[in-house]
Amino acid sequence: MTAPHDDRRDLTREILELIDLPQTFTDIHIEQDRPIMIKTPRGWLPVGEEPVLFDEMRPMLASIEPEWETLIQHGAIDRPFVLTRCRLRCNLYRTYGGRKLVISIRRLPLQPLALDKLGLPAYVRSMIDSAKGLILVTGPTGSGKTTTIASMLDYINRNRTSHIVTIEQPIEYELECRSSIVSQREVPTDTPTFPAGLREALRQKPDVIMVGEVRDPETAETALQAGESGHLVLATMHTGSAIATLTRLLSFFPAEHRERYAATLANSLIGIVCQCLVPSADGESFVLASELLFNNNQQIGPMIMDAAKLPFIGEFMKRKEDNMSRLLNEHLASLVAKNQCLARDALRMTYNRLELHELLQAQVPH
Repeated sequence: MTAPHDDRRDLTREILELIDLPQTFTDIHIEQDRPIMIKTPRGWLPVGEEPVLFDEMRPMLASIEPEWETLIQHGAIDRPFVLTRCRLRCNLYRTYGGRKLVISIRRLPLQPLALDKLGLPAYVRSMIDSAKGLILVTGPTGSGKTTTIASMLDYINRNRTSHIVTIEQPIEYELECRSSIVSQREVPTDTPTFPAGLREALRQKPDVIMVGEVRDPETAETALQAGESGHLVLATMHTGSAIATLTRLLSFFPAEHRERYAATLANSLIGIVCQCLVPSADGESFVLASELLFNNNQQIGPMIMDAAKLPFIGEFMKRKEDNMSRLLNEHLASLVAKNQCLARDALRMTYNRLELHELLQAQVPH
């Protein structure tokens, strides 16, 4: 008697095949009883028409997290999943009152991109050549912050003899030790929280500290102090502009102490890279657009220290006095002028539509 043939789908194999496609996409969405979806530069698209059944999801769920059935009762599960050609960041969660399961997947290469392949100007390297201070990489979810930080750390790892300590949730790019020692610590497995991990890191003799995200007063305070006391600190925030980043960081502190923290920030800040990913003109890939603030000018520090002057940093960046800082709209307008992206997509990404509209109008030959 022949064994019954199991003709269930192999989702892991399907994902590997998807990853081999030349098409650009960042995320895969596998929802019970619906076709697989991928997030392309132009939005979400279905892959085929076959809905994914719960039984077909089970082997993959078990590969991502063997204890998923127990753990999912307490909320979503975040796990890395390493395949032969890439790392996946997987988030497993329930919907519709627990009746359906979803696997949300972010695709990451196994190796960080070289710094000069990101789409940032070459002089950004001067930020990470600093021995101490604070570098903030900011932008909305899915704007490539993780990729930028990983490239910066990879550059340091290859070019300096440092001890790099990272605090991440979860670890996304695994960095091999090259010229540096690398200690990657995951929340909550290796350390309970970001603030705890950062406090512990200061006792681990690091030269470079990377904090996955600044989202609470304690992390903000410790990151500022670490940057001021002789460490190079890289961190991310979910803010859309350089000024919003400074304002948000200072808002973590009580009003009566803000002046003191503003002085620390003015002294320790090296720069801010605020970025977003814009669909390319043909819609086939992404183009990185960025706002850059370098604190290497005598005028920026005093503006950070004086709350009334903080909003004028944008005006300073417009005047191009340091030839390095730039506003997001200037870069978006130049990408449109070079036909690298469409005006409508640039307008969708900006935090100041009216100003960008005027810049684009000025570029149109009359």
